[in-house]
Amino acid sequence: MEIKNVKNIIVVDDDRSVRVVISTALTRAGYNVKSSGTAAGMWRLVESDFADVLITDVGLPDGDALDILPKLQKNNPNLKIIVMSARTTLLTAVRAEKKGAFEYLPKPFDLDELLNLVTSTFHTSKIEHSNSNNIQKNMYDSGPVIGKSMAMQEIYKIISRIVNTNFSVLISGDSGTGKNLIAKSIHDLSSVTNNLFINLDMTFFDNYSFNGLIERINLFSSSEIKNINDLSGSSIYIKDITEASSIQQKNLLNFIESGLSQLFAENTTLKKSRIFVSTKKNIINYVEKGLFREDLYYRLNVVPIKLPSLKDRFEDIPDLTSAFLRANFTNKQINRSISYEGINALKEYSWPGNVRELKNVIDRLCLLSSTEDISLSLIKEVLSEDRVDEENKYEENLELYFKNYLKKYFKDFDENLSLNNLHTNFISKIEKPLIETTLNLFRGNQIKASKCLGFNRNTLRSKINMYGINVVKKRKV
Repeated sequence: MEIKNVKNIIVVDDDRSVRVVISTALTRAGYNVKSSGTAAGMWRLVESDFADVLITDVGLPDGDALDILPKLQKNNPNLKIIVMSARTTLLTAVRAEKKGAFEYLPKPFDLDELLNLVTSTFHTSKIEHSNSNNIQKNMYDSGPVIGKSMAMQEIYKIISRIVNTNFSVLISGDSGTGKNLIAKSIHDLSSVTNNLFINLDMTFFDNYSFNGLIERINLFSSSEIKNINDLSGSSIYIKDITEASSIQQKNLLNFIESGLSQLFAENTTLKKSRIFVSTKKNIINYVEKGLFREDLYYRLNVVPIKLPSLKDRFEDIPDLTSAFLRANFTNKQINRSISYEGINALKEYSWPGNVRELKNVIDRLCLLSSTEDISLSLIKEVLSEDRVDEENKYEENLELYFKNYLKKYFKDFDENLSLNNLHTNFISKIEKPLIETTLNLFRGNQIKASKCLGFNRNTLRSKINMYGINVVKKRKV
């Protein structure tokens, strides 16, 4: 890394090994580095006007580094501060942003990532931060948005940067991933947290006019709005926008452009409402196929947030489980716990219903368990019931399942596209897993598998080659 002018950096962490590793990497990159393990030491180094960049952990033995940042920046306005933390919660990310940090870096991180970040501090202007310090410290430390996975850390970073803006947010993700919760969290952590959070669905836009707006919102949401002033600084959450008809889409666009814009243009003392929308589907596909208005999409997709499925962040299952167990204890039930083996069983499950399904399972376990320690056998029993329920949705009628699959497939079908071998494509989707499963059943024995499938052995071999199936022969143990 080429550095024309040598820059000075302070590294603060109570773990000596972390200080040594970071300091060594920065020194080799050509920086002057000083380090400390305490908040007091950090303060002395910053006061000496040594540093261009401060890299500090949050939790220090003599204080919370985030509480010191505003004063440091007041005395040293040009100081760039990188906050690193093992407290990988949404609140830590938001507090770091609001306290004036240049960047928030969750632990563990790659050294190259830190070096690139340090370099960027010398080429990027300081972002203006809100001085609002009214976030409750304990809020969101253990929920409701929970997760230490890298996927969730990226979402925390996005939230921390937009929490006090008024940008529209498009939240996508499978059912049960917590789209409404993310929108509500952004609202709660913002400077308008005392204002209304209004839930609407697309049926609100079956008919729309600016006249009678308050009455219609009260009819379609649980919020009680008495007059137009109650909409000032509110957040409006609209779910399942890809399910909207063309009329509903048109009315939603009018609501944003003519309704809300008209309201805030005429009442200059009111703060604009913020729009959150969510979808379970890939909205880009809907736009490309002409099923969703492009102009509406660009009005809504100012800040996109894509929530991962639980199976893609299984490392968050222990923290989520602990939070749901605590919630049951708060609700006057016995304080339950789950063993290491039990947590592993939860991590091995596929969770088609995502976080919502995990919460339901934990609630059920707390009700069914006769002991404080929830047994592994009970966990397996409840998970097997859920798996059976999921698998049996269509298993009882395979033909019905396939008809439903075809309906979804042909819903967006473009007959003008030249599509060849439709029959072969669909048959292969069924035939390949059928052959693979049968071969596994007979431990790779092709003679038995071909007899079971009703093929001769040569036909089976031909299909194995055609589909690229890997045949593994297993012996009985």
